[in-house]
Amino acid sequence: MFANIKKKKQLKLASRKFNVTGEKITKAVIFTVLAVYAVSLLYPFLWMFYNSFKDIGDWRVNVNGLPTKWIFANYSQNLFTYKSAISGFNIPQMFLLSIGLTLAGTFLTVFFSTSAAYVVSKYDFWGKKLLYSIAVFVIVVPIVGTLPAKLQIMQSLGLYDNLVGMLFLYSSAFGMNFILLHGYFANISWSYAEAAFIDGASDADVFFRIMLPMGKGAVIAVAILQSIGIWNDYSTPLLFLPSMTTLAVGLDELQKSAIGTADYPTLFAAITVAVLPVITLFIAFQKTIIANTVAGGLKG
Repeated sequence: MFANIKKKKQLKLASRKFNVTGEKITKAVIFTVLAVYAVSLLYPFLWMFYNSFKDIGDWRVNVNGLPTKWIFANYSQNLFTYKSAISGFNIPQMFLLSIGLTLAGTFLTVFFSTSAAYVVSKYDFWGKKLLYSIAVFVIVVPIVGTLPAKLQIMQSLGLYDNLVGMLFLYSSAFGMNFILLHGYFANISWSYAEAAFIDGASDADVFFRIMLPMGKGAVIAVAILQSIGIWNDYSTPLLFLPSMTTLAVGLDELQKSAIGTADYPTLFAAITVAVLPVITLFIAFQKTIIANTVAGGLKG
């Protein structure tokens, strides 16, 4: 009897050791696979970065190796001497223009989307469901199909090829931002607003002093994603702001120029300058983005 009990205990211990060992092996395999995948994603950026410090001759004979001599002229000189064939902007001017459009465009679209999402989710009025349906429909309709009509409207309003028109295009209240924020505000209890109304608060007070601070995390997450989208936007400035070259449009011109001149190190330097703000922004706010976005929606 005691022998059977001892044997069962030994079998349990062996089973536990086997499970622990199997779990460690599984974790090690998963970690190795993910580490290799992470390196495969990082390597192109590292390759581009150290190639941006080469001259054209070193680039031609030494594509994959480190620079034989580190050249900083691609950043300190070449980015300033390169001029856009259309607007005459250099890379720093394109950078500043993109920064301005990104900051102003993000503020406008997030403000209008937040306001619209809050009103539609919390107030009952005629056409409420229609507005939500329009917001969903705007996402479904292909953008290319609306471009001729949009271009004609912008020209007739006198908003074509100027910064005001670009900000007008970026200040839409509907779209994916509206859908995400609508779901977030819908999950906030209305009892907070009722208590504030009893104390004499106005609708604006409830929105700016209660609801907006409660939805701060979601609004910041949407603002970060929106700013990255505007920063990387190529087609809108190309079509509606032809006389001013943003960084995304300028990189395309520089790439075409590099094909003929083989000056890829300057192109790599420009791309490094372009991706640096996006990487910095994501690293600084990655916890906010992950904490407030889940599978394409927002946590309530």
